[in-house]
Amino acid sequence: MASRDPLKRQRVSRESRLLASYQRERSPITRGRTRQGVFAPAGWHCRVWYGSSGSSILVTPTPIDTTQFLPPKVLGPAVDMDFSFAGTSGRFTVARYASRLFPRVLARFIEGVRNEHLVPDSILALPPFARDSVTAVDSLVAEFTTPPRVSGLGTAGFLGPSRDPVHGVVVIAPDPDEPDMSILRVRLGESMRQVEAAVVRLNKGCMRQSDGC
Repeated sequence: MASRDPLKRQRVSRESRLLASYQRERSPITRGRTRQGVFAPAGWHCRVWYGSSGSSILVTPTPIDTTQFLPPKVLGPAVDMDFSFAGTSGRFTVARYASRLFPRVLARFIEGVRNEHLVPDSILALPPFARDSVTAVDSLVAEFTTPPRVSGLGTAGFLGPSRDPVHGVVVIAPDPDEPDMSILRVRLGESMRQVEAAVVRLNKGCMRQSDGC
């Protein structure tokens, strides 16, 4: 990922007092999705990274450090949405997660990436993350929880281990040749459990739609 851009923030009608949709304008690299955005608590701060492999949106209650290309791991409340494009170098990330979460459904895609011999097989395998709880919603959607103070799927992005768990969703696009992937990671803390559930629910719904969030 090579740069960042401002996000377009748009209020949503449902639960509008609590949540907002953080979106960035469509560009040539948004590919098939009309939008790339994320639902998160209203009034928070956001930053976006994007490149040919995909994009990431980080939303936090406090300003995000812009003096570094990548900020330190976030230990407090945050919402993190990552998009990986399977028709670009993002295919390595897609294959890595698919090998752990969707090995049968995406077996042909995973094998095709391995047969390129561009990266070692070890890079295409996620750590076991034995403490994570993973639930298959359907063949292309999985939900996960990373417990407090441990590393797992929930801390593989911008969030670091802390006293609160990380809840998330992984969604694969229903395209066998270019199965783009989106990953949501949410940690809002004990006092915002109901808001956290709403964030996960709203994002999961739009992540499964072809036009995105």
